[in-house]
Amino acid sequence: MHWWIVWAVLVIAMIATICVGALYAIRRGLAALHCIAALGDAVNERMEAMQEPVQESQREPVSFTQPLHQTAKRYSDAYAKVIARQDRKREQHEAVWRQWRTFNE
Repeated sequence: MHWWIVWAVLVIAMIATICVGALYAIRRGLAALHCIAALGDAVNERMEAMQEPVQESQREPVSFTQPLHQTAKRYSDAYAKVIARQDRKREQHEAVWRQWRTFNE
């Protein structure tokens, strides 16, 4: 086999590898661009929502200006929601484990 045939095969393989690599980089770059565009849209929506003035009826006075019993009630309500969420999560886990226990029976 002639030496120039070996070099021609190597050059063709190198060019094919470079083309495939460039195609891969372009495809991944476009995918990243779509992801970044979606992120930019989400950030823009949130920034616009922050720019909208809050109506006085929606504002609550800050907690240190209210009587202590109101702040304590808000805290206890929030903590009750936390406990309820933990209970729901525990019940879901128990249901999954019950299903797994009876899966092979």
